[in-house]
Amino acid sequence: MHCKSIVIEHKAFMDTFTSTHPLRWRPKDFLADIPTPATETEMYATLPGALNKSGLCPGYTFVATPHEADNANPTNQAVDCGMYKSGSAPQAAAAADGTYAPVDWSRIEISIECKVDCTEQDPFDATAADDQATSEKRKRALGDILSIAELVFQYQQRACHFMILFLGDFARIVRFDRSIIFATTKFNYKTETKKLAEFLWRYSHSSPAQRGHDPTATRVERGDKLWRTMMAKKGTKDGVNPDYVQKLFDDSLDEAWPWWQLEVQIAPPPGKRTPRMSRTRKFLVGKPHFLASGVTGRGTRGYVALPLDNSGRPRERFVYLKDAWRVDDKGVEKEGDILYKLNKAKAEFVPTLVCHGDLSGPEQTTDWRSLWKEHHPTADESECPLKRHQHYRLVVQQVGKPLTEFGPGSDDLIFAIGCVLKAHAAAYRLGIIHRDISAGNILLWKDTDGEWYGLLNDWELSTRHNVKYEDCRQSDRVGTWQFMSAHALNDDTRRIILPDELESIFHVLLYLAVRFLPHNIPDQDVGQFLHDYFDRTGARCGWAKQSAMHCGYISLRTYNGDLDPDNVTLRFGFDPSERLLPTAIAGRQATPLPVEAPAVTPPSRSLPRVLDSTISTALMQEYPPLVADNALPVTTQEKPTSLRRTHPLNAIVDQLLKWFQAFYALDELGRGTSEWVPDTMNTKRPSERSRYRRLCSNKASNLSLASTAAEQAISQPSTTVAGPATTTAKVEELHALASNLFSHDPFFNLVLHSLKQPWPENDKGEDKKPKGGVTVVVPEFQVPVVADTFTRLKKRELEEVDAKERIRKRRKMHR
Repeated sequence: MHCKSIVIEHKAFMDTFTSTHPLRWRPKDFLADIPTPATETEMYATLPGALNKSGLCPGYTFVATPHEADNANPTNQAVDCGMYKSGSAPQAAAAADGTYAPVDWSRIEISIECKVDCTEQDPFDATAADDQATSEKRKRALGDILSIAELVFQYQQRACHFMILFLGDFARIVRFDRSIIFATTKFNYKTETKKLAEFLWRYSHSSPAQRGHDPTATRVERGDKLWRTMMAKKGTKDGVNPDYVQKLFDDSLDEAWPWWQLEVQIAPPPGKRTPRMSRTRKFLVGKPHFLASGVTGRGTRGYVALPLDNSGRPRERFVYLKDAWRVDDKGVEKEGDILYKLNKAKAEFVPTLVCHGDLSGPEQTTDWRSLWKEHHPTADESECPLKRHQHYRLVVQQVGKPLTEFGPGSDDLIFAIGCVLKAHAAAYRLGIIHRDISAGNILLWKDTDGEWYGLLNDWELSTRHNVKYEDCRQSDRVGTWQFMSAHALNDDTRRIILPDELESIFHVLLYLAVRFLPHNIPDQDVGQFLHDYFDRTGARCGWAKQSAMHCGYISLRTYNGDLDPDNVTLRFGFDPSERLLPTAIAGRQATPLPVEAPAVTPPSRSLPRVLDSTISTALMQEYPPLVADNALPVTTQEKPTSLRRTHPLNAIVDQLLKWFQAFYALDELGRGTSEWVPDTMNTKRPSERSRYRRLCSNKASNLSLASTAAEQAISQPSTTVAGPATTTAKVEELHALASNLFSHDPFFNLVLHSLKQPWPENDKGEDKKPKGGVTVVVPEFQVPVVADTFTRLKKRELEEVDAKERIRKRRKMHR
């Protein structure tokens, strides 16, 4: 929320955000007699009653709900008080105390939060830059009101939400939308009662849209016609919808959540003129299948939806409806327009568009950049953190399931990755690049042939890769942090190119393989590894991902140590009970040590620095490993056949890491400006199953696109200093390896070739990711002890000086 809140004067707030229905009579000071609260409990007991007696909000009721959470809300979050329509106000249950009613997030109109301290618990700090909370108490108070607003947005169909924040004898009126938070200056509600009365009067006399409700959403009430229509589709076994889709719809019919009829205002195809009479389609939805967290941003929600025809009758097949506040920025096309082009080109493994469109009306757009500029007159326009958000809905045919549900074998994961590569290549041929490859944006979808396929979803951040960077550049970094390339994480102004996208696909593959497949990371360390590699936050890329890209292997020394050469790098195996094969580091197979002989550390030899911790295959041949003169003879022991099995995934990971290693090595060497055309690999097409033949039906990409991608990479500014001189042959070797990332074919062919190998049948195991999140433990040896060590050494040094001085004085006395 940094820089996304503004405190403005009360009059400006009222003129900008409320109706023009002014209060024409002077209300009495109905809050003047309330004593200054000593506790929040006193505020719950007095404020709702006084507000109800004021008569300012006919048809509405104020209710205290400080301790009773909504049963449908797993967070058990409650709000101190709220204003509801009188017929929908929650009633106090016959609980142990019987005092307070449970909050109803789906019907609350105005949320009211109470704090005793008017300064320390004020989430807006007028003395700080951009009115941002600075102290811990203020930050906690800001977190409280953001959590409340987030729940209101999740349970209701809203464009904005209003809150009254009572701070001792003072108050603020706060407005939330998907772009920013606005708050009034703090005022004394006892002596300036009219400010609060004016807001309540205007709000209660406003239309639903003016109060923040979405006019294109109609609530489905229990027992009405639409409710009966939805219930009639529950548990239907008509064979039209796959079982998993039917179950998803049945699960969405959760009566603890509100159900809705949502409208989609259909946009014309790209390049076609908008008709005078807009067409609208309607869909019935229940509990969201997906909910994005947070208040500001796109606020994406996904639903398994039941479409209605023009007469209001339900259609047979379920569809997927996406509701979001898309960023309406330069160079960013509507997701539906992208899908239309992909579908028209018959691209496989992408969603099939049903309809889409922006929702019309002033309440469906948020753009407060001009108002931000008024409150930051000295700031440059590029410093504005706000964007224009447009409420948007998209409907597609396919209802998928998460990629985490692949299986029962790891080959199903690899096959899904192959589908993604093919979809990405088809889009790339059309000049489109996805820019948000993530585990959540790849789905599994069951086609009519009964087979499961990968589906590359969520194209809303895609853009054109074949135009000038200035024409498609967004104001900030795009993508999902965990799966972005190391280059993109280290340069937030970088233009995303094909190697970045292929690296993101690799990170998705690695993420799911580590979570579900057998490997040599101890189960208790998987959570820490996932944090170190994917979730390590900061301004730049974390050390684990950076190391993998530069070194060409994924080191496990942090988790396994150096004692076992078989487990110094990540390897996947057929079965968790099997000991894994020794790791091939930099293209060299480790030699097993005899049982009776201790490990011998070879003497070090300086090697030419090509890149940090990187040794190419050519360099390994030029500088073979040395053996100490006193080393014991090594006798290779024959292993059982079962121990020789290595997982086919290892070959894919090893090869990809070699390519990424070479690509990142070019940064160390300095790219230069000479043009070069990458080589391509021939394709072998497997034919074991029909779906594999479908995957192999066309080549993933073509050579002209590989050349385009290479040119884009060359045009990227080099941010590193070239290392020592390297021979032309080694530079050419790096170029040859890196060239495999400028076309989809090499990666795609790796997948095809691997699918011809023997794969374990059911090697997917339980999820190793910790259920409650990762608790990051810093080992004692990583805790800074420099100061303590220095103190001990200094103390010892002083003690030695004192002892010498005493001896000197003693000798002087005896003379």
